[in-house]
Formats: sequence, C-alpha cells, structure tokens
Amino acid sequence: MMVALALTVFAPPAAAQSLDQLRANGAVCERPDGLLHALSSNGAVVQQVDTINRQRLAAYEKLARDTNTSVEQVRIVSGEKLQSRYGGCP
Repeated sequence: MMVALALTVFAPPAAAQSLDQLRANGAVCERPDGLLHALSSNGAVVQQVDTINRQRLAAYEKLARDTNTSVEQVRIVSGEKLQSRYGGCP
C-alpha cells in the first residue's frame, strides 16, 4: 500500500507522460534505490531526472513519516516495485 501511495504522489499526470516518453526513448532507467538514472547526457534529460528525483525523495520522506518507517525502507520497496514494473538500469 505504501508503495502505491508513493507512486501516485511523485508522478502527477504531466510528469508521468514525460517520464513515460523518457523511458520509451531509453533516456532513463529505474535504480534499485527508487530513483531515476539518466542514460543520456542531454542537459534537459539530466535536469528532468533531477527534478523527478527531488519529487520522489520528498514523497518518500513524507511516506516514511506517515507510516513510521525509514526513508531507506520506502526507497528500497519503491525501487523494487518500479524496477519490476519498468525494468532496471542496464
């Protein structure tokens, strides 16, 4: 349940569409720690990955507080779910 909440918190519709495009273009991949990794050196991609990762970290921190768990636990579970759904980094 906490992962489902985290996934909805950090992926608003506009960002999710852009993230889907980045995934489809092979510009990003999901890391095991619940963050994105830029596979492209394109400045716009790197900037977008940084923005998404900041949003994810904020959501993970809030979820950890709300569920009385550690941020690390939230990140690991989220990373596993994201990699399962979208694949991980090569």
